[in-house]
Amino acid sequence: MVTPDSSLDPLNSFGSLSPTQIQTFQNQGYLVVRQVVSPSDLVPMVGIISRVVDQQADRFYAAGKITDLCQQAPFEDRWYRILQQFGGQNEVYGWHTTVFSQALFDLITHPAVLDVVGSLTEGETQFNGDFWARPKLPEEKLTTLPWHQDSAYMPDTEHHTHLTVWMPLVDVCPENGTLQFVPGSHKLGLKPHLRIEGESFKSPVDDPADGNVDIDSLEMEVGDLVIFHNLVFHRSLINHTESIRWSVDFRYSQANTPLGELWHRPISCIVRSHRFPHMVAGWDDWRALWNASPHKSNFLW
Repeated sequence: MVTPDSSLDPLNSFGSLSPTQIQTFQNQGYLVVRQVVSPSDLVPMVGIISRVVDQQADRFYAAGKITDLCQQAPFEDRWYRILQQFGGQNEVYGWHTTVFSQALFDLITHPAVLDVVGSLTEGETQFNGDFWARPKLPEEKLTTLPWHQDSAYMPDTEHHTHLTVWMPLVDVCPENGTLQFVPGSHKLGLKPHLRIEGESFKSPVDDPADGNVDIDSLEMEVGDLVIFHNLVFHRSLINHTESIRWSVDFRYSQANTPLGELWHRPISCIVRSHRFPHMVAGWDDWRALWNASPHKSNFLW
């Protein structure tokens, strides 16, 4: 069992979460927080994703792969309708380089989001540089993730609390592929994972849901977020609707937590600090880190 960080002390809150909410996080390993941001605050991020879809649609049109740019299609449908025209599919399970933007940074550092995270980091918060925009297409296996713990993908992180914030850009439910959690499973420590043959994903040797009827399938609306521990077992269900389930996710830790050799280390930065406010990065600082990092050229999506 991993010793909890001092940041998880329910009497030591430096943000917007109540002691009850912090205790729930401690007990479950995750916490859903309703209407943290206004849906209007997500519009710039939706705009960035829509711009990428525009660019890809233009490329496909020029190559003769599609005949309809689907410009009037709703946000949650358009990318899928474009790909359907030539039997295309997502090439990767998440978008990275293509969505780097000030709109992204403004969401990562949104005061209300950092208030939630700060409740679990003593107000000393480091963004770990890990971000994704994820389009989960209808009936798509690529983005249907099996049970896993995030530390299985992040070497030498199991003794530190790395927090993921996951935010839907459309309302989510079990039908369109929401997240499921095994409550309290973060208390079990890091379990052995094996690479699934023929896939890029890992899954635990032992099924964490075997005999466990207490599986939580989240239903969330635009403006909600779920924050979860790097050792809690979770998975992403398949999308059985005809629309895309769009989401974004970012990772944080208490400032100065060792990151080891994680791939996103070059673009990590302090995003809130009461002790050392002069170290807090702004957009220009993060953009400079990005331009000097391998991310700009090595991660196409």
